[in-house]
Amino acid sequence: MTTLYHYCSNKSFHAIVESRMIWLSSLSLSNDSMEGKLIAALFNQIAETDGLAQAHTHRLQGLVSFLEKIIDGLGFCLSEDGDLLSQWRGYAADASGVSIGFSKEYLEKFGENREQAEMGFTLQKVEYDPETQEGLVKPTYMKVKQLIDQGAFKIFGRRSLLDMRNDDEIEKEDGEIKSAFSRLSMTILPLFAELYLLKTWAFREEREWRLISYFLKNGDETCSFRAVSDRIIPFRKFELAASVGNPIVEVILGPKNITPEYVIESFLKQNGFGAVKISRSKATYR
Repeated sequence: MTTLYHYCSNKSFHAIVESRMIWLSSLSLSNDSMEGKLIAALFNQIAETDGLAQAHTHRLQGLVSFLEKIIDGLGFCLSEDGDLLSQWRGYAADASGVSIGFSKEYLEKFGENREQAEMGFTLQKVEYDPETQEGLVKPTYMKVKQLIDQGAFKIFGRRSLLDMRNDDEIEKEDGEIKSAFSRLSMTILPLFAELYLLKTWAFREEREWRLISYFLKNGDETCSFRAVSDRIIPFRKFELAASVGNPIVEVILGPKNITPEYVIESFLKQNGFGAVKISRSKATYR
């Protein structure tokens, strides 16, 4: 069984266990300022290397950037490593919280079993390697470039003094431009699924996986909102269904967490989470 770990404070751990709920929160409002922006940066880099005209590169980057303006990722973040000092410091109340070990198999099954009509999520691995990231994006760029070559970025109805075409010919060309641009837009659209699965190399230590759902920024009514000190955050909550199996298989207490292990065990059993391994961090941090 593969285990993925969610670092959190004692308060968040208590809420997850007692409510049997996990919350997927806005990733664009996280602590990484490049969340959702790497796709546009990669497109720009590939286009410049490929020698695409600067005007086309600028317009293309604008179209790709538009995705991040209309779509937000809602995520519940997990790590392959359950006892990592940087994670304790950053996400578990300066190491006084816990690392909750979730069954990867449970999370995959849980996502698959949700009703099609319901707003759901998928479990995805975050990619950090720049070459792999470029490999994910480049096939889409190549398709887009073909459509640009077919006239997707031409100006409608453009006519020079020496243009001998008649109105019907110009109308026909305008139709071809519109068709190419429409196909280009539809080619770019599926990239939204990668927006929040790419992170810069500096975060590679986190070895992150995400439960991820998507949120339309223009008034999506399928989510809730919560307040923290400096912002309002969109989120969706999902109940950890017991019918799918046991979601929590391990709990690691942070280096500064003084809770006795028997208390954690009793708390979990009282809320229907049995057979959970309880241990303490091996990090020497105080």
